[in-house]
Amino acid sequence: MQFDKDMNSELAELFLDVRAFIIKEINKTGYDTKERYKENITSFFTDEFNNGYCYIKTKDDYVRLGWFRGSYMIDKFDFLTGNGKYLRGQNIKEFNTMQKNAVKFYIKETHNILLEHEAKKDLKKAMRD
Repeated sequence: MQFDKDMNSELAELFLDVRAFIIKEINKTGYDTKERYKENITSFFTDEFNNGYCYIKTKDDYVRLGWFRGSYMIDKFDFLTGNGKYLRGQNIKEFNTMQKNAVKFYIKETHNILLEHEAKKDLKKAMRD
């Protein structure tokens, strides 16, 4: 599992700091954070949404966050990379105040996107009934 690799990497301390921060910030939304451990990533989600917030994994010299709805987010910190259909990445070499503020902001952005998505699903269901 990737989690075991991350825990045994040279960046384990940074990984654990970022991981704990993400869990704390998602919990502030009023939903309990769940972790899903996969072969290549560890992801964060809540039972209330069908979609997750982000994944985390260590790379050679940074911790990588992959925001599952990153293409829909406002990137006021200009930290997001990639041009995939949905996913955007954030590379963290040092978990300073700016990076923490960005993670908080991206969690709020993701949460709002997930709420909007759920509201649209509910509206479509109500229209079919």
